[in-house]
Formats: sequence, structure tokens, C-alpha cells
Amino acid sequence: MKQFKIKTLGAFLLAFAVSLSSSWAQVTTYDYTGSIDTYAVPADVTSIRIETRGAQGGNDGGLGAIMIGDFDVTPGEVLTILVGQEGQINGTSQAGGGGGSFVANAADEPMIVSGGGGGIAWNGGGSPPFVGADANTTTNGNNGYGSDGGSPTRYGVGGVDGNGSTIAGPGGMGHAGNGGGFYTSGAAALCGPPGMSFLAGGAGGVGCSGGSGGFGGGANGGNFGGGGGGGYSGGGGAYHAPTNGGGGGSFNDGANQDNSVGNTGHGQIIIEVLCEEMEVDVTDEVICFGESFTLNAEGEGTITWDGGVENGEPFTPDATGIITYTATSDDDGDCGFSIDIEVLELPEVTASVDEDEICLGESITCNGGGADEYEWSDGIDDDEAFGPEVGEYIYVVTGTDDAGCENTAEVEVTVHALPAVVATATDDEICLGETVTLNGEGATDYEWSAEEDGVEFTPDATGTTTYMVTGTDDNGCANTDEIDVTVYEELTITYTVVEEILGSDGEIDITVAGGNPAYDFDWDNDGLGEWGDDEDLTGLTGGTYEVMVMCEAGCEASETINVGSQVGIDELNGLAVAIYPNPAADVVTITLEGAFIYTFTSVNGAVLMNGNGFNSEEISLDELANGMYMINVFADDQSSIVKLVKE
Repeated sequence: MKQFKIKTLGAFLLAFAVSLSSSWAQVTTYDYTGSIDTYAVPADVTSIRIETRGAQGGNDGGLGAIMIGDFDVTPGEVLTILVGQEGQINGTSQAGGGGGSFVANAADEPMIVSGGGGGIAWNGGGSPPFVGADANTTTNGNNGYGSDGGSPTRYGVGGVDGNGSTIAGPGGMGHAGNGGGFYTSGAAALCGPPGMSFLAGGAGGVGCSGGSGGFGGGANGGNFGGGGGGGYSGGGGAYHAPTNGGGGGSFNDGANQDNSVGNTGHGQIIIEVLCEEMEVDVTDEVICFGESFTLNAEGEGTITWDGGVENGEPFTPDATGIITYTATSDDDGDCGFSIDIEVLELPEVTASVDEDEICLGESITCNGGGADEYEWSDGIDDDEAFGPEVGEYIYVVTGTDDAGCENTAEVEVTVHALPAVVATATDDEICLGETVTLNGEGATDYEWSAEEDGVEFTPDATGTTTYMVTGTDDNGCANTDEIDVTVYEELTITYTVVEEILGSDGEIDITVAGGNPAYDFDWDNDGLGEWGDDEDLTGLTGGTYEVMVMCEAGCEASETINVGSQVGIDELNGLAVAIYPNPAADVVTITLEGAFIYTFTSVNGAVLMNGNGFNSEEISLDELANGMYMINVFADDQSSIVKLVKE
């Protein structure tokens, strides 16, 4: 917490920290500089006390007036200040008048003026009376005084109503100059120009042989004559030594006046602010836009701030720059108070990203600009690459400049998921010579390592090949998948056959190679399409047999095998029976000389059909399923059994 107390001294602004109960004043002192100066009423001041001191006349001449008064002023009003110069001398016989000290308002109207003293000139003989040399506290200037060789009209007449001194009577002209007033300059003398008025710049009169008048309307000294003092109204010049110029008149428009005569040397002006100090606490003098500060002033009365500030309450300015806040009190005894709060502009922070749309697995880099230091959300480091997960993100950067002011900016980033690419094949296990088609799924465009997407092709070698597909979606994100396709050797079937000799004793023994074992078999002796048959067949009658073989990979091969038979006619037990064709599809013929009886039984002995024949009988097999049957033929107490295959 900082405490600020303001005190003006000269052109400088000093800060003091004093207790609430202490009294204080802002005092500005102006000493003689030879030029006109100004005083700016502080922004919080409405009442001041002014003390003016007129300059002394030359050669230890007349004393300057001291005028004190209190004035109501307007904050910011500029007053004009002129401090009188002590009159100059040349020996003892020539001495200029002292300059007056003036304070005028902004309209060049007098507020308070102290007249300067008249210069003293004498030749060393006698003791002059020096009448009227001191300045007056009244508005009129004094006449010049001295011996004039019997011509009492040869002296300057003191000015009145703010004007310069004039010359007495026709032809009356003293050697020394006449003092200038506020409005008009003094009348010219024989020896050099007179003192100039305040409104004319206040220059002192220039003596023809030394003894110039003081700045502030003081008149020059002449041969054996003292110059008149400057002031609100000018003092008259003298003609002959021993003589003295008249002191200038004074003016006081203030309250609580305290007027006297007695200043020696150069003049002086002292301005004092009339009030008691406020005790003010301020949290910060320099803030960043958007931040707040608190002003808390204490005095005898109720304190009010301008600019929207509430005493003791945090306040946030709505503009940048140096802003002056002024406190006033409803108690006239409290000094006003002003303080400058500097509101710094925020840095113009920018946020950028090298890519605002990426795919999972890619990286981005965020950069802040417009400040000196940057801090990103989500733990991001400025200008360092990172890879976010899938989603939509808003990354915020806070930029801080050298003054500690912060601002933010943001970027939006979208991270797309990779497509769920799947590699498929119409068959991942085939036999050499078969075709396969590769397809990608889950994306929009596909590129394979070997073949085009969706195009049928025939691998030219056996073994397992890994095919990789790269799928790209509409966001440009890509992913991969792969599939293994195994190509086996073609299935081959070799076999050996044992012919039927005695009847139903034929055999087929096959050997399968290639493909992907194990193998599945389908023989036609019980009808094709029913997989799961034995690899080899036994108990066969003569005929043609077909086998289908399929491996684990789905490769297929078939073979038709003929089993020879040496059992054409069965003469067992004396019956000469012929059954043909065998195997048969639709009709079978039984021939036997004479009458006979026949029965069809299944291999497990069940009677399926029977009938009578004579010499030859044609029998329809439509009611029988494909398979093996037993035909029993009876005649003359003899029988014969023949195996029949229906296909």
C-alpha cells in the first residue's frame, strides 16, 4: 500500500507521507529572476494565500511594501508573477528606484501588488531628510523629494489608480526617472527612459550615467537625483541631490490582509495553499487495462473522487493512458488531492498453429505473438511440437509483455481419428491356379502393396503372401491393414484298384497329395453331396466309381475310377443268372432260363421288393435310392446272390 502527499516547491512536485492529524501547506516561493513567471493553481486547490514584497530602492534607499492576502482561485487557473529588482546605484549621487512585485490573474487584472522603494541620491554633504522614499501600502505612489535650487516644481508626482508617476507643472522635469505603475509607465525624465508598467513588461528605467531602475517599474536615477519606485502606482523621480525618489503604491484585493513596509533587497512572492492534507492510500500507480486499483482518501470531511472512482472501492478504468483522478472534500479545510494512474495497454497477443486439422499420430506446433512471454493451456509449450489425441480443441495462449500486462488469444484444432481400415480377401486359402480378389474397407480410397483394390487375380506361386492396404478417408487420414493369402499346390488323386472276383470283393485305395490336409471325401456309391465318406472303398462290385476330395483350404479334385469284375454270370448252385447292367441307374434286367423268383434286400437284410420272372425280367429301380443292394434269385430249390449298385 502506498501513501501519497503532494507539496509544491518552486517548479517541483514533491511527495510526502505525513500522518492524518498533521497540518500542511503547499508553498511556492518566487525570487527575483529578471523575467515574468507564472503560477498554475493546482487542480484541487480553491484557496491560496499570497505574500508579495516590493524591492528596496538603490543606495540603501526606501523600503519595499509587504502585502499579504487570501484569495479564492479556480483549480488550473494560471497567475502571472513578476518579482521586483532592487534599484541600482552609481556612486552616491545616482540611484534607481526599486521594482514592484506583482501578481495578476489570467485576465491581467491585479490581485496583489507591493510597491518598491525610491532611490536615494546625495553628494556627501549634509543629512538629507529622505521624505517619502519608502513604498506605500496604499494604492498611490509618493512624490519625489529634494533640493531643486528654488524650483519646487522640478520633481515627479506620484502616480494614482495604478498609473505611472507624472511630471509636476509646466516645464517641471527632474533629472531622475519616474516609476511605472500597473497600467501605465512613468513619465520620461531628462536622463534616460522611465520605469515601464506591468502591462508593458515591467522593465526598469535606464540611467544616462548609471543608477538604473529595478525590474518591476523602478525608475532610473539621474544626475544628483533618485529614481521613483515601481508599484501599483509609480513613485516620482527627484531633481537634485541630496534627494530621493518617491516609493511606489501597493494593491491588495485579498481577504485577511496583513500589509506593512519593510522589505530590503530584492523583492519576493510567496504563494501558500490554504488547507489540511488528505491521507491517501493507493494500491497501484501503474496497472494494466482491465485491472483495478483502489484509492482511499481520508480528511476532515467526506471525500469524493472524480472519474467514477468510489473512495475505498476497487475501480477499473475503461481507457488507457495517464489518467488524473482528483479527490475533493465537503470540508473547505481539506486540501484537494490529485494522482496520475497510468493504465497500460494490453499486448496485442496472437495465437497461431501450423496445422489446424490433423490426423491422429501427427503433430502440431503452437506459437504466440505480440508479447514477450507465452503460457499455453493444456500444458503446451510455445513453439514445441506435440501430438494431441482425437477430438476438437481450443488452445488458449496468455501473452505477457515487459510491463507484466497480459492478454489472450486462441486457436481451434481438430484431430481426426484414423479410418478403421480392414483388408479382406474373397478367400485367404486357395490352390494354385485359383483366383482371389482383395478388398479394402473402412475408408474412401485404397492402395494395395501388390494388386488393385477389388480386381480379381491369380497368384503365380505357392506359399503365404502378406498383402497390405493403405486406406485414406475424406479427411485425408490414412491407416493400414494386412491380410495373408496362402496358395497351396493343386490336389492330386492317385489310386489302386482290386477287381471284383468272387462277388462284392472289389477295392479302391486312393492317395491324395497337395492342398491343405486334412482331406474330406465324397464317394458316389451312396450319392454325391454327402461329405464325410471313407478315403478308401472295399466290398465293391465291378463298376465305375467317382470320388470328390476337398482339403481344409477348400481346394477340390475329383476322380472317376473303374472297378473291373470277373463275376459276369453267377453259376453258383447250378443257376446261370445274369444281372445287367451293374451298376444300373434306372432299370436292371435279370435273365435265367425258366421260371424264377427274385428279392431285393438292403445290405442289412431288409426286403425291399420281390417278384417272379420267366427267362428274363426287367425291373425298375425308381423306388430305390442310390446305393448297394443284394438280389436273391431262386429256382428249382437253388439260389444265387448278386450285389447290385444303383447310381
